[in-house]
Order: sequence, then structure tokens, then C-alpha cells
Amino acid sequence: MTRFLLLVFSGMLFLFSCKGNKETDDFANSEDYQNLLLGIPQAQIDSIRKSEEKKQVLLRKHSYELDSVTTIDLMLPIGNFLKEYSFSSNINIVDPNSTSGVDEAESPISVGIQNPFSDGDSGEVLLIGKSSNPNIFPVSDIKKFNETEKILFEGKDALMFIDGFGRKKLYYRQYNPANSIYYLYTAEVPKYDDQKLQYASLFSIYKKAQNLLAFNKETTAENLTWEKAKPSLSEPELKNYGIYYKSLEKELKYFLKNNDSVNIEKGKMQLYLYRDEDHTKNTFDQVTILGNSEFNGTFDNLDFQNRLYRGYFHRIYDREDEFKVIRKISDNSILVKTTHIGYSSDTINYYIISSIKTEKGQFYLISPTNENGNDLSSLMNDYFSKHLKI
Repeated sequence: MTRFLLLVFSGMLFLFSCKGNKETDDFANSEDYQNLLLGIPQAQIDSIRKSEEKKQVLLRKHSYELDSVTTIDLMLPIGNFLKEYSFSSNINIVDPNSTSGVDEAESPISVGIQNPFSDGDSGEVLLIGKSSNPNIFPVSDIKKFNETEKILFEGKDALMFIDGFGRKKLYYRQYNPANSIYYLYTAEVPKYDDQKLQYASLFSIYKKAQNLLAFNKETTAENLTWEKAKPSLSEPELKNYGIYYKSLEKELKYFLKNNDSVNIEKGKMQLYLYRDEDHTKNTFDQVTILGNSEFNGTFDNLDFQNRLYRGYFHRIYDREDEFKVIRKISDNSILVKTTHIGYSSDTINYYIISSIKTEKGQFYLISPTNENGNDLSSLMNDYFSKHLKI
């Protein structure tokens, strides 16, 4: 779609350039050209923006070590995480043709902001630096040093625009005078085929940037459920999560036989589903047994383990490694703690194990989670185990 629009733009501009600059300028300022740039009607864009603005974002605090003496806190929506980033932003904050560059003392570092669907170099980059100048890197400079073919929104500290290639970009600036740290949130929207998803992503990222330092809005972990989290997610996030769980639906209905399994891994998104033939024949539910126990031992000591170790954990752990049931998340799911015994130090991880019963048999769904068992994977897995959809 993007390539088609570029060809249309190029062809029209070429035709008009043959007739003189006046006609070219007239077309560039015409409603037809503006509509081509936007991709969908302005009314739809406004509707998508209002829909994303209404969503009650659920935030969690993340800490990041800026340097050897400075650690900063940031607020991100649940499901998002920080990643070390070795690339610069795709938005120019200084003149790209200048040879002077940025004062080294004020030069920012790059931090990637990602979610389970981010591919490699995410388009969301947070630039963080120290400066005594509260007005460092103003919006006026961003307009000057970047190709802003169509400005969607401009404020004192924010700029949303479409560049000459039809890419939708965001720049958002914040400054904390308490520690003289500035935050420059830059983003390029993923290239979804659906223009509506592109705008939904753009406006949800803008909301994310606005809440970066909203420490008074942290979501309490107690009683957090998928029903409460789902309305807070953007349309692209829901679509992406839906793809994986619809795949699990099909596996449950049509593909998994006897002791078959399916393993889905994409970045932070990890889902392991398997059918246990022995438990199916004997109507046995290991999650219920373990959830009602206080098991604290090794993988080798797990009673009725069948494929619980051999199907998933053997890829990561030895039989002598520790396995502990922390608590029941619900009647369908348990939170467990695993400890890999190392030579110099131990490695601790947490998992949610969910039981799924269908007319096809007894299934188990396993995903890594956090120590509280309340990340999005846990919320979705537990809900899916009960309803077979999210």
C-alpha cells in the first residue's frame, strides 16, 4: 500500500512539474494530495485518536541505570519493557548536515522501548541525557531538521507528522528539573498494511510517551485480570496477541494428538502447549494436584510428572534443579518458581502453568512470567485456559 501511494505521489508530482511550479504547488496544497498523505479520511483519524485517548492505561514502574551513579525510574504500560539500544533514533534532533554535533556532556543515550511483537530494532526509542537547559532540543528544531510532509499535531513539546515516504512519526520531549534529565521519546510507527492500525499505534505511543513520568498512576498488582487489562490495550496490541491465541485455538481443536506439543516463541512472547495422553485417559489434572500441594523439591521428585519435565523444562533445566509451587493463581493456573543450580550462582525463573480441559483431552499451557504471576502472559493464559479465547 505504501509503495503504491509513493508511485501515485511520484507520478502526479512529475506530471504537474511538467506544467510548471504553480501547478505543482497547487496540487501539493490540494485536498486530494492531503488525503493521499493521510491514507484514510480525517474523520476516521479523529475517531481513532479519541478511542485511544479514552483507554485507561495500566502502568508499571521500570528502573534503568543511566550511568554508574544514576538510576532513573520510568512508567510503561504493562506488557512493555526496556531494552539496551545501540542505535540512534530515526528522527534527527540536530542538523544532520552539521559537523559540530551535540555537546558530549549533553549527548543522550538510546533506550529501546519494546513489546512482545517488536522486531529487532524497534521504532520506539527513548533518548535520555543530562542538561541544565530545560528547553533543549525544542520542537522547532525537529521541524527544521526532519522532513515533515504533513504535520498531524504540534504542541510545545510534541510533534506528530508524516514524512515524505508516508511514515508516521512521533517526537515528545520532557524535562525533569529535579535531576536535570531530559527525555526525548521518538517513534516510527510499524508498517501495518491497515492504515487504521497505523494511526491507532501512533496515538497509543503518544499516550505512552505522555505517561512516561506519571509515577502517581502506577497500577496496583492486586486483583489484576485479563478482563481489566484488555480495554487498556491499543488495537494493534490486541490484534497481535489475538494471532497467537487463535493459533492455540486451532491446535486444541484440530492438530494436537496424543503427546503432541506446539512451541511459540517471539521475543518476550513464549507459549508452550501440549496434550498429555496419560492424563487424558485417566482424567488427571496435574495443575490441580500441584496447586493443592506445597511442593518444594527437584524436577526429579515431581510425582505424576509425565511430560511436564520432558515436554518443556528439560530444554532449560536438569532433573536436580529446584521446582517450587508458589501459589494457585486460579483453579486453572499455578505460579511456580524454578532454580537452575550453577557453579558460581543460581538462576531463578517463574512460570505459569495452566490446565485446559476439552472434549479432545487434557492440555497444559506454560509461559514464563514474573515473580508475582501477574504479567500479561499470565493474565491471558489463565483466561484462555477457562474460555479458550482471549
